[in-house]
Amino acid sequence: MRVCGHSRPGGCRVPLNSSAVSSQSELESLVDIDVTPRDPAFGMPLRKSDLALGALAVTGACAAVAIVATGGVAMKPTAYAAVLAANILTFAVGGLLWRHGRPSSAFGNLLLVEAFLLVVASLSGSPASALNLIGILGGWAVAVGATWLLLSFPGVRLRGSAWIVMGIATATVLLGELPLILVSPTVRDLAAMGRCTGICPANPALAFDAPNVAHTFGHVEAALQAAWATGLLVYLAAHFVRASQPRRRLVAPVLAASAPFVAAFAVKALLVDLAGVPTSSWVQAIFTGTRILFPLGFIAGLLFARAYAGEALVYMARRLAGRPPVAAVEQLVRRVLDDPEARLVFWLPRRKHYVDRHGVWVELDPACSGKTWRSFGHGNTRVLAIVHDPMLGEDPELVEAVGAASLLALDNRRLQQDLLDSVQALRTSQRRLVKAASAERRKIERDLHDGVQQKLVALRIQLELALDLIEAESVAGRRLAGLGARFDDALDDLRLVAHGIYPPLLSDEGLVPALHEAARRSSVPLTVDLQDVGRFPEEHEAAIYYCCLEALQNVAKHAGDDADATLRLWRDRRAVHFAVSDDGVGFVPSTHARGAGLTNMNDRMGAVGGALGVTSEPGEGTVVEGRITIDAGDRTGRDVVHV
Repeated sequence: MRVCGHSRPGGCRVPLNSSAVSSQSELESLVDIDVTPRDPAFGMPLRKSDLALGALAVTGACAAVAIVATGGVAMKPTAYAAVLAANILTFAVGGLLWRHGRPSSAFGNLLLVEAFLLVVASLSGSPASALNLIGILGGWAVAVGATWLLLSFPGVRLRGSAWIVMGIATATVLLGELPLILVSPTVRDLAAMGRCTGICPANPALAFDAPNVAHTFGHVEAALQAAWATGLLVYLAAHFVRASQPRRRLVAPVLAASAPFVAAFAVKALLVDLAGVPTSSWVQAIFTGTRILFPLGFIAGLLFARAYAGEALVYMARRLAGRPPVAAVEQLVRRVLDDPEARLVFWLPRRKHYVDRHGVWVELDPACSGKTWRSFGHGNTRVLAIVHDPMLGEDPELVEAVGAASLLALDNRRLQQDLLDSVQALRTSQRRLVKAASAERRKIERDLHDGVQQKLVALRIQLELALDLIEAESVAGRRLAGLGARFDDALDDLRLVAHGIYPPLLSDEGLVPALHEAARRSSVPLTVDLQDVGRFPEEHEAAIYYCCLEALQNVAKHAGDDADATLRLWRDRRAVHFAVSDDGVGFVPSTHARGAGLTNMNDRMGAVGGALGVTSEPGEGTVVEGRITIDAGDRTGRDVVHV
């Protein structure tokens, strides 16, 4: 599949095949990026050229006010000067905002040119004939320039039927105003408030005075003005109706601000210039207000785009919490962009091409026709691209916000997956260590039982045989008898040590018999409540057994001489539980340093996916509780512990 775009040059190429990604993990591992905004306008300080243009605009506005207010030509010099100053400054501010906010677009320069033309138009308030004519022509240039701005917004080029409207505007100047200048001794300004009063400057371009011809051309000019304004309104309305949702959102502020002024321009041409209806104060007020409002639409369009992009970023951030799948991210991108056909595609570095979320090859080629696209990544590394409606290319703030949010969401998904993989790897490593430790304990216990213990038993037998060869009442006999008793004590101690390393009961019969034997050897008074919990994997039985032993040893060491303890073991449908409690001196867990015993218990339970808790208060004793989650019994009838 081929998609048009603007990030990679080259001609159209038909893909040889459409292959899918062989591994989903290859697609999931793509988003490993450090997101940086592509648009340098975000947070970029004002350039010196922008400051100079701003100062020049303020100077031009002041000069326009001075020319109109002191020239004595305009019908209402104060009002006209205020309108000119407002228009000049508004277009200049709009141009600077566009240059600053969208440096890749030339639309800001068009707004600044319009502000300059308004300064030239202010010369129509000068009593000097040549300057007055230049100002009147400048006013017509302002009107044609404003038409170009409306027809091309948010770009700088005209397309399609927009040229028809621009042709009518040009015809109005060429067939109406210019012939009128040649045959009329005085020329009136296009703006109602700027028209001269009783004494108008002479027309320096007068070829011959022909009042009837001038009257005819005046009507032609008024009719063309009405057609111009009407055609512009029809074009804007039709273009808005036919536009996609992203395009409507972009042009709506401009249309709302410009439509009243264009309508007032059409009404003025029809009623005042063509029908000869006298200009009333309310007509002038409406024309003045709509003219001031008109350039604000271009500023509002840019600010609204920025605001919508910010809201879209917040909206996506709220809904991308957690680990949304790639399909959910793509659906959210479509919703925010108001583009139901928008898609996410991913760059495969090893294969050197893009694929969609299904793994199908997508060729993005700017020489083709259709959808456009924008890539995201860091530096020169491509990671992700959004295929979208071409009109969204004129709303870069929104596309940038959506792209950055998508990258962050997918990167967060990858990081969370990496964390889960790391935790799983750690638990797997802990289980291996526990298994290795248990196996080593059993080996040591067998070595002691089958090796050292058997040798000591053999020596004890040899000692008994030697004792039979001598007199029992002799000094040697008594010494051999005492040595035999010490041998018996040593054997008992060795058996206790061997059983403590890894008791045979634990591996042969399970937790309950092993804990009963440990309770029998306990040095503190102990109450035992052990339910039959069945059999589990050896590492889980060993973890519970040694945690109970460690807890009983802590009771003996720290609970006090008069402390009694209770050992409990039970299970429910979800977990196996154990608890060792005492009524000893207790302690404050938050201030008490964690000893080696508690650390060992936590490590043992953590290695098998269990949990351990300690509750204690001074004078209230201590309770050590643990649990391991279990699944249903396996096919052999033994319970399987879920890690």
